[in-house]
Amino acid sequence: MSPGERLSTARTARQLSIAQAAAATRIRQRHLEALESERWDDLPAPAYIRGYLRTYAAYLDLDAAELLEAYEQAAGRGSRGLAIRPFSSLAGAPGLVVTAPAAGAIGLGLLVLAFTGYVYHEVDSLRTPPATPAPAATTVPSPSAAPSPTPIPSPTPVWEGVPPLSRRSGRPFATDPPNRVKLVLRATGTVWIDVQVDGKPEWGDSGKVLQPGDTVSFDGIKFKVTSGRAANTLVTVNGRDLGALGDGVVTREFTAQT
Repeated sequence: MSPGERLSTARTARQLSIAQAAAATRIRQRHLEALESERWDDLPAPAYIRGYLRTYAAYLDLDAAELLEAYEQAAGRGSRGLAIRPFSSLAGAPGLVVTAPAAGAIGLGLLVLAFTGYVYHEVDSLRTPPATPAPAATTVPSPSAAPSPTPIPSPTPVWEGVPPLSRRSGRPFATDPPNRVKLVLRATGTVWIDVQVDGKPEWGDSGKVLQPGDTVSFDGIKFKVTSGRAANTLVTVNGRDLGALGDGVVTREFTAQT
């Protein structure tokens, strides 16, 4: 069975849609569709493809090593290593000698060009046209001579998390500071997880794969945890053992009131 068929079959067996898988793994939906359809030319460089395959395999509980080996064979790489084939025809040309350093320099240049094209493609896809400012409305004075009502001043806003200041002393009133939380996650089996601390992702878009016995800890106010195998994810909040995160693919939030 090809690597794309393995991924599609495992996802279908779990009754998951491409959109659900993309949200859980934080891999773009069009990249997951290209992986399952084995459209390797529609994907970034091979190094990114391997990273996507490892994350997707952990999410679907597949053997990542076997999936990567199947990908190498399907993409025509296998274990033969790197071969610079275009130089074979050049080497046979009369009067033209391609040395090993020259071939390496040309190969490195091709890799740089490929990576530059990928970065440009990713940046271009994130560009959005600037919003056109709406024209300012023109105020037409009323012919009535009646005086305008006195505006009622709006209350001074207080920033969330910042205590209000006393007008007399300039010091903050006595308010309770936000309670910080120490969150500890421990893996009892191979599991893919994604953690956001106070709205910021800890491991970018790809999350992280933990092996049995791995432990990670975080300090913050609010946490959002997504686990591909919640039964293999044990949670501790401020030293309090909460047990496993759940069953299947689970997303939960934790605060000091949890």
